Amino acid sequence: MKTHNHKRKIIAILLIALITVPALWSAGAKEESKQEGPIEVTFWSLFTGGDGEFFDAMVDEFNRTHTDIVAKSDTVKFDNYYTKLTTALSANNAPDVVVVHQSNLLGYVPRGVFLPLDDLLARNNAPLDDFVKAPLDAVKYEGKLYALPLDVHALIMYYNEDLFAKAGVKEVPQTYEELIAAAKAVQDKTGKMGMAVDNTTATYKAYTLTRLFMSMLEQQGTSFLNADNSKANFNNAAGEAALRALVDSVHKYKVTPTGLDYDGAVNGFKLGNAGIHFNGVWATGTFENQPGLNFKTAGLPPLLGKPAAWSGSHTLAIPVQKKSDPAKLDAAIEFMLWMTEHGEMWAKAGHIPTRESVYEKEAFTSMPHRKDYADSASFAFAAPATPAWEEIYSTVSDLLEFAVAKNQNAREALAGMEAKVNSIIASY
Repeated sequence: MKTHNHKRKIIAILLIALITVPALWSAGAKEESKQEGPIEVTFWSLFTGGDGEFFDAMVDEFNRTHTDIVAKSDTVKFDNYYTKLTTALSANNAPDVVVVHQSNLLGYVPRGVFLPLDDLLARNNAPLDDFVKAPLDAVKYEGKLYALPLDVHALIMYYNEDLFAKAGVKEVPQTYEELIAAAKAVQDKTGKMGMAVDNTTATYKAYTLTRLFMSMLEQQGTSFLNADNSKANFNNAAGEAALRALVDSVHKYKVTPTGLDYDGAVNGFKLGNAGIHFNGVWATGTFENQPGLNFKTAGLPPLLGKPAAWSGSHTLAIPVQKKSDPAKLDAAIEFMLWMTEHGEMWAKAGHIPTRESVYEKEAFTSMPHRKDYADSASFAFAAPATPAWEEIYSTVSDLLEFAVAKNQNAREALAGMEAKVNSIIASY
């Protein structure tokens, strides 16, 4: 009897097994089917026009060379980009990777909407020692990395070789005195504009003034804000020298006309009507496409001291999601590293790569102009790491425009700027 019962138990167990195994296999098959195909990394960018074409080509190449990851990008118009991004970040439903300007990034970080990347980068053996130090340091907040810098877009100098030759200017100016002398020679001997530097907000903000002012401060060893970004740091001798240089080029030396807006400055140089032009590296492609324009580029000269140039940076960051997926995070890091590693493709738009290894690639060294200003990355400096920066930047641009337009006394102008900046900082 016991034997008979024992046999029945064995048969029952076998029947259960026969029923259970297919169910388990089916569940396993469903789980496996979920993991079939590449991991999708969603991505927002703000690049349009020429920039957009080069960026889209990079994404296409990434997808062509990867079978395990697919990047799906969506371009958002710049005017709406940060409004849309802020909304998505607040709701924790932003894409897996986003482009953020370095100057905007640090306004978001204290809100906890971007992931610190240090552990993820370590887990993926990221070669951080291959990054240029200055732009990498600029995406750190309280010692942690919150993005990877895709590029450096520094303020540089463009000059017209034909006009320099006609004016007898044989050396690229390095000091403020040499700059004024070269601009005056062009004006006196060719009748063209000496320097095309925008100084009014008629088209865009007069940001070139702000960028030059900050650069001239740094060239004298002085930062725009103090060490902990709690107060203005330009109402001093260095600030006075920088502001006078901007005002004097218009009113004393008259090598730049007053009321010149951004489009006027760009078009003046593009059409061969100006000897010198200051702008970001992004203008390079525009000038290259201009028939008959014989120009060269150089890093911003150390006009008032040591080399230093204002720089922005497009960075790649990972938003915090409602639910974290480790595999997707690793895929996002791989995508971000690949994009920085192939900076020679992005350099076609004029931008400076952030990876040292890219500078050695023939695809980069063979490009005209880029290698002439590539060293700007080594002496570029970023905007102060304060959430108040965007408001400060916009306000100072207006105040500098007023100072230049009205030939304002430097001390009076700086005192007013200082009070305004300190008031803005105190409101945050």
